[in-house]
Amino acid sequence: MQDGLLPACPGTELALGDEFLQLAGAGPAPAQNPARPLRTDVYLSTDRHAMELSAISAHPTAAAHSGDVAEPGDFVTVEVAGVPLIITRGQGGSVHAMHNVCAHRGATVETRDAGSQRVLSCQFHGWSYRLDGELRAVTDASVFSSTPCTREGLVRVHCEERHGIIWVIVDPTATPIAVRDWLGDKLDKLLTSLKLESMAPHASTSIEVNANWKLLTDGFLELYHFKYLHRNTVASYLTADTTRPLRFGAHLGNAIPKDGLLEDLASEPRDGWRVYDSTVIPVVLLPGTVINWDAGQVEVFSLRPNPKHPGQTLVRLWLAVPAERADQTDLWDSTWAGVLEVISEDFTAAEQVQRNIETGVADELLIGANEELLLEHMALVDKLVTPYSG
Repeated sequence: MQDGLLPACPGTELALGDEFLQLAGAGPAPAQNPARPLRTDVYLSTDRHAMELSAISAHPTAAAHSGDVAEPGDFVTVEVAGVPLIITRGQGGSVHAMHNVCAHRGATVETRDAGSQRVLSCQFHGWSYRLDGELRAVTDASVFSSTPCTREGLVRVHCEERHGIIWVIVDPTATPIAVRDWLGDKLDKLLTSLKLESMAPHASTSIEVNANWKLLTDGFLELYHFKYLHRNTVASYLTADTTRPLRFGAHLGNAIPKDGLLEDLASEPRDGWRVYDSTVIPVVLLPGTVINWDAGQVEVFSLRPNPKHPGQTLVRLWLAVPAERADQTDLWDSTWAGVLEVISEDFTAAEQVQRNIETGVADELLIGANEELLLEHMALVDKLVTPYSG
């Protein structure tokens, strides 16, 4: 199988167009491998779930859009892998992330979802912190202790801003991983070429899904379900039979042409092709983030498993749009409604699977050769959690 695309190289977008035409001409390829079983305990095991949470905590997770903290003093509060966080933009423009837990008695420092503050202050006893989490003041310090307080402040976690996304590594003891290195050169260049960093947030939501987080990524990795589950939505304009699988090391995805692109490619001069403008590219980042490029806009799915239950996931979803067209609110509101409709179909199906396998009626599922990325992703997750198996 070919590796992922490298859009920074001249002609790569054109090469994708060539591949789409070749796939369309050849038609769907017959299976080269038999269907294979998958044990359902990968979605049910509490021991495995604990290992996966440890792996998620030690790797970058999409926590917020850069536009959520656009100005110095802006903050948002989020929960990732069960850890409550505050994300801020400091006066110098840098982003910071820290536990939303007061260093004094463990109270929640900021109870609002978002806002703007010059300093962070705990409502329980008034201890205050600078925007980078450093302890600023202990209230009534002279009666609180006979010696100066030696607490440094809020527990900081690794935080990086790249591709219009604020990434965090919630385990403060984990070795920081640069996002560019984690993505790899080819995927990082793809996201750069799509200009994600210049997009503006339009809408966001949080969705509680009663399904294991891997059942949610599965929906982006196989297109077998499209013409059935999505028959009245995206199947009407996405050509799933000409999907190009993408592999970027530990990250997997697909390139899917929109209806009409193949006709345009066949009729227009090759050097004028704008393939990305009519292509959907979902990429599942290991572990737990999905970036879905949708022909000019982008949806980001941050999958946040419930630490106490392998069958529950909080999905933080946002839509970002070209900044120069952000004022076309009617268009983007309609787009957002469509995104929610399609993802509701996927999440409902995932919940059905989770509910059924939790009854114990199936020890294994059957995964087709046309769903190969699903098994590849599972193997990559297996490899990722191996260091946490002891």
